Amino acid sequence: MPSKTFLNLDSGKKSKLLEAAMHEFQTVSYTEVSINQIIMNAGISRGSFYTYFTDKDDLFGYILDLQKKKIFVITKDVFDSCQGDIRKSFFMLYDTFTKIIREYDLSFFLKNVFLFFNIYREKFVRPGHDLFLYVKSSISCTDLKTDDLEFVFHLFMHNLLIGVTEAVKHNYIPDVREQFRHKVDILCYGIYKEEKEC
Repeated sequence: MPSKTFLNLDSGKKSKLLEAAMHEFQTVSYTEVSINQIIMNAGISRGSFYTYFTDKDDLFGYILDLQKKKIFVITKDVFDSCQGDIRKSFFMLYDTFTKIIREYDLSFFLKNVFLFFNIYREKFVRPGHDLFLYVKSSISCTDLKTDDLEFVFHLFMHNLLIGVTEAVKHNYIPDVREQFRHKVDILCYGIYKEEKEC
């Protein structure tokens, strides 16, 4: 986590450093991310950087924490706008996240996140559970057959993660969205064509 010195910086200086760091993390492999390049682009000294963050991993963990908070807000906003409808919400989340990834060219950043998960794993204990708690009051469960809302939410989130990853890998072709829609429908309506008695 960043030092108090960093947190007490004015917003302009903080933003400049974080923008320089994001640029580096979304353009080169994590192992090639250069502190020298970040401080040069941010216009700060090496000494200043190390009064703000312990190392590259510390900085990366902080950026991921900021991104996690943004994901939480986006997810809740989507559920609110869809009046808690899980199916509609996950379609909208898919479209929203793939649009953001394309618009801000975050595909390489996501690759770094997935490949170097072990660096920040301990910083995010049960992130899916935290997200569920954050949006729980926005989810409508009146039409659900199960009381285990968290389990259902995690199934949908897992499907969303796979769908977004596939969209990034295949450059967001329409077929990928259709596959995602099909999987959401299976989660919503099951695998049988009609009700059957066992």
